[in-house]
Amino acid sequence: PRGVPVMAGATEPLLPRQHRPPSGASPSVVNGPGGGSGETVSLGDLRDLLDGQMRCFEDLGENGVLVCRVAGRLHAVDDNCSHADSPLSEGRLRGHTLTCALHGAQFDVRDGSHAGPPAWEGLACYRIEETDGGVVVHLGSTRRDDDAQEGFEPVFRMR
Repeated sequence: PRGVPVMAGATEPLLPRQHRPPSGASPSVVNGPGGGSGETVSLGDLRDLLDGQMRCFEDLGENGVLVCRVAGRLHAVDDNCSHADSPLSEGRLRGHTLTCALHGAQFDVRDGSHAGPPAWEGLACYRIEETDGGVVVHLGSTRRDDDAQEGFEPVFRMR
């Protein structure tokens, strides 16, 4: 297809790994103040999101919320690389590791921790619940790995 990049030697074009909600489907606030930090949002039915896939909800939070399914469990993180201010939904998910497409910064979707340079800061994570009625994300429950590892001394230091 026109406009889709092709890797040298590849037989097929590279397509984005990002999956978007079906047209007409949009998240809805379950409770909490509009745009507030304690907001709980229903994402609808995500049973069609298979292992290794991710879906971006661009209208949630400051940068959007990226939902990933790994080993049957859903994880929700901020859709913004802490290193280069780039959408992580354009990157690649391998196991629990989310890799930014811009510079290769890697993050663990379970806790938002970063794997080292070029990122020096983790991602915001959100509590997510999957029930028979659908999926709910709690936008007020953010956590970054640098908050969880207080006193951690990195091996590499930059001036």
